[in-house]
Amino acid sequence: MKKFFLLAVIGVLAASTAWGAQVVINATVASKLEVSVDAATWTIALDNTGTAIQNDAQGLLTVKASKSSYTVTFASTNSGVLMNGTETIPYKIKVNTSGWNDGVDTNNLSSYTQLATSKTIVFKKRTPTAGKTFNIGFNIESYTEYYADGAYTDTVTITIAAT
Repeated sequence: MKKFFLLAVIGVLAASTAWGAQVVINATVASKLEVSVDAATWTIALDNTGTAIQNDAQGLLTVKASKSSYTVTFASTNSGVLMNGTETIPYKIKVNTSGWNDGVDTNNLSSYTQLATSKTIVFKKRTPTAGKTFNIGFNIESYTEYYADGAYTDTVTITIAAT
């Protein structure tokens, strides 16, 4: 009886190694659409000499996206002018995406542009996990009349959305 029991156990063990198993793995990947800038405030010194101001690297824009089709939109609260009460100073910005031509479909800010209306950059490629970083340029053209002295301000809002 003991031999029979031992043979039965050995038979069960041998048979169990012939069976297979499967594991189904399901993964859910989170969506990533993010824009950030290196500084929340830009301080521009305007000496009121009439000379143009241009800084091609005034700020840095970093874009992170897990989508292959998305749009980054730039909008100005004051339609592309710095304001001090009723006094205004028009300015322009640009975003240099030339280092990632294969990832950009359309850049409406490839040259200095006033944000009189919202402007977009349409992307066609996912970014690396570290994101893609682009220079934001700032420009005030030369002028022949003095600007009224004081503090001027505007807010540029940058958003990202899948398309």
